[in-house]
Amino acid sequence: MNLMENSKPHILIVEDDPTLGLLLHDLIRLDGFKATLVRDGKEALPEYHKGRYDLVLLDVMLPGRDGFELTKDLRQLSARLPIVLLTARDRVEDRVHGLKCGADDYIIKPFDNEELILRLKSVLKRNSSAGEGGLQLELGNLRFVPESYELHCPDGVQRLTPKEGDVLKILMQRAGRTTERDLICKLVWGESGYFVGRSMDVYITRLRKILKADPRIELQTIHGVGFRLEGPAPL
Repeated sequence: MNLMENSKPHILIVEDDPTLGLLLHDLIRLDGFKATLVRDGKEALPEYHKGRYDLVLLDVMLPGRDGFELTKDLRQLSARLPIVLLTARDRVEDRVHGLKCGADDYIIKPFDNEELILRLKSVLKRNSSAGEGGLQLELGNLRFVPESYELHCPDGVQRLTPKEGDVLKILMQRAGRTTERDLICKLVWGESGYFVGRSMDVYITRLRKILKADPRIELQTIHGVGFRLEGPAPL
């Protein structure tokens, strides 16, 4: 294998559906990645130990060991390994559970091929920005360090409250995509409902003021659904 081949991101696919597994394998390879496919949850960890993988794409419903449990196991092995769950389950509760287990993203079947590739690339890019100090999220002229709740702006550093930081982390991780109100509530407050939602709205208002540090960034309200953070790629 030549040096150029070695430099390609290597994705481990864990999918028990033979047709979908081959489709994912071919789709990922055609886009310039390396890909390895296993079809049983019990095979995933041994395969991960054998090779060096840059991202793991997991089906949730697997024989042997499901995607949620595998996510927990993989997260214990590596704090920064990008993990993406793939499933037909579209309930908010399932997405919350997957993200709490340690997944970086959650893709619902059926999916658009181009969107899937773009989201895998986005997760890889986000995780590549995590250095020794932990994960760092960037959008426009802003850089956020979730571990310390520090938002680095052109005119200085602002320390956010834990709740402000937790909400901003979710929105920045999903920049360019709509995030449901219930999903934010359950990830940050552990529950949803009228009063939790009102509390979250207060933090959204605060974040809008804070994000004015880069006027190109917009925190949009998608009425009846949730919120979307839009802004230019990091400079």
